[in-house]
Amino acid sequence: MNSKTKIFFINIILIIAVANFAAITAQNKTAQAVRVQTAPKLDGFLNDDVWSKAILINDFTQREPTSGVKPSFQTDVRIIYDDENLYIGVMCYDNEPEKLIARELKWDGRISADDNIKILFDTFNDNRSAYWFGINSLGAQNDALLTGFEFRDFNQDWDAVWEVETQILDNGWSAELRFPFSSFKFYDKEEQVWGFNIQRDIRRLNEETLWTSYGQNQGLLKIAEAGDLVGLKNIKRGSPVYLMPYFIAGAHLKNGDKTYVHEPGLDIKYGIGETLSLDVTINTDFAQVEADRARINLTRFPLFFPEKRDFFLEGMKTFDFPLGFRNQLFYSRRIGISGGKEIPIIAGAKLVGRVGNFEVGAINMQAAETAEVQTTNFSTTRVKYDLFNQSYIGFLLTNKMHADGYNRAFGGDLNFSFNNFLSDKNLVIRASVAKSDQKNNAKNSWGGNFFIDYPNDLIDMFAGYRFLQSNFNPEMGFLSRKGVQEITYRFQLSPRVNWDGIRKLNFDIMETNMVYDKNGILQTASWGISPFGISTDAGDNISFQINRSFDRLISEFNIFENQTIKMGTYWFTSFQVEARTSQSRDIAIGLNLSTGNFYNGTKTSFSTNYSLTVGQHFTFLGDYSYNSISIEKNNFTTSEIGGRISYDFSTRLASSVFAQWNNEADQVNMNYRLNWKPKIGSDFYLVINQVLSTENKIKSKDFAVLAKAVWMIII
Repeated sequence: MNSKTKIFFINIILIIAVANFAAITAQNKTAQAVRVQTAPKLDGFLNDDVWSKAILINDFTQREPTSGVKPSFQTDVRIIYDDENLYIGVMCYDNEPEKLIARELKWDGRISADDNIKILFDTFNDNRSAYWFGINSLGAQNDALLTGFEFRDFNQDWDAVWEVETQILDNGWSAELRFPFSSFKFYDKEEQVWGFNIQRDIRRLNEETLWTSYGQNQGLLKIAEAGDLVGLKNIKRGSPVYLMPYFIAGAHLKNGDKTYVHEPGLDIKYGIGETLSLDVTINTDFAQVEADRARINLTRFPLFFPEKRDFFLEGMKTFDFPLGFRNQLFYSRRIGISGGKEIPIIAGAKLVGRVGNFEVGAINMQAAETAEVQTTNFSTTRVKYDLFNQSYIGFLLTNKMHADGYNRAFGGDLNFSFNNFLSDKNLVIRASVAKSDQKNNAKNSWGGNFFIDYPNDLIDMFAGYRFLQSNFNPEMGFLSRKGVQEITYRFQLSPRVNWDGIRKLNFDIMETNMVYDKNGILQTASWGISPFGISTDAGDNISFQINRSFDRLISEFNIFENQTIKMGTYWFTSFQVEARTSQSRDIAIGLNLSTGNFYNGTKTSFSTNYSLTVGQHFTFLGDYSYNSISIEKNNFTTSEIGGRISYDFSTRLASSVFAQWNNEADQVNMNYRLNWKPKIGSDFYLVINQVLSTENKIKSKDFAVLAKAVWMIII
């Protein structure tokens, strides 16, 4: 090891030691939960006598727009519990309740655009993962699992069993929330200490207030900055078994052929002790899942689509093994999907949770045989061991097996996360290495990733390096490209100025990405700066960017229809303006305009997204993208449009129509979805999907109508 390498690793070790010492010495606030014998009536009013037994929490502090000052309005919080449930009562005082922004009704809707309350529980008190819950004054519910401390670590598609009732009053609004202990994982101890925090957003003031973690570099998602919830004694999660039998029925008409569907299925969730959950699925069906958004790809690399299927969403972050950018060693959409088509899943099981200082996860799924693929078994195992305050060392193994062979991948990673570096700064250091294994694939089959991230309010810096060798092929993962090594650097500066409604100035001092082949020859690169950007007190943003790009093509590729980009080296420059208004407005708009060189031609792009909210029931969301491209005197355009109309009858009954079209596929994809929740955990879905061809004349290519009923039984 040469002297420079030694110095580098010594500096890393010193950084880790200083950050860890600061994190250990941090002090937490304490909230007291009080055991009661009589449960409150869940109606949103805090007038039950049992609430008077609670210990009041009202020492909130403003984080936005000015950190550390007194909130505009008082917030009172009370916490009680009995043998089965935890109850939280919240009173949000407001001198002008008629000005409350309250529009969202549906589950997992956009409550952040309304006045809202958000709650965080770190039930293991390990500063690594947490349950997140949100409500608005209409009783709309949102929940998520959090791993880490940024929105990229936020799994909002997870759903829990919990209830809330709210009331809008003459002096503000109030809420009562009930959380069954069976909905959480926690250690089997006589006396619990949970991480806890609560946030209130006053949307018309764009004001954010928190019980703790109100520094500019902190916030609700900083799990390690949460306070302690004490007083929970002799509570049990038990070993609940959630049986969710379902039945699906419908018809499918395609190319004149009609087929009928009528199948039962079963999902089971079993709590193994206090800290583990086992999910089992039989004759799995995802009929209620909305189709992916069709995209025109103007690059030579594959597009990444997020997971939407409920079975894979809970605990998904346990299996996270990033290899730089969107590259992942495990990508759950490889299971039950091939070539964009759904592959039936015969059965599967998933285990996630904690055992002592270990976070563990395992998945095993058997996919059925179709005309295109043979029956295949997919399995993955993940283990993480806790280090320091928020860090871990981990291992992941994937295995794909079928009659003709196998594909395996395995890797190890280190993650050091600190929220008290240099007093109150965030710092993340991560390293991972992985290898794939299959027949005749032993050499050049490694991949790895290393980065240092400094994500803070004033200064946000990121530096990373990754390599993906030419034979690295994890078939249960996602790779945008391989046979490359990549260097990434980003430096953003965002000073707070508070000038006449301008809250922050935003500058991208440098954002660069360079990709080399195995011989060190530059393949692609991009450099960008943003010399101007502002964020307003109202939540509006505008920015201007200058981008310089390089691409070396060793073979031509088709970019759109019959248009190709020829081999060669290309340099191009582009300019971009981006603006978006606050989502709290009834009419919110985002705009993006860019123009400049594009390979050996030019490209002008325009995109917009917009939302219109009318009262508490009606919402329209839309987006449009347009590119005008000229290459070697060949001119062509691309267009994509999408829109969603939602009508929410209540917090338990929602409907929506979604449609999308682009001029590459020349077809309209439409989806109608009605979801009724007769009780929490049970659902009825009515789904209608239709594909219309627009190539010559409008005609139906595919039509399906499906009904699905799911009923939760707890035993």
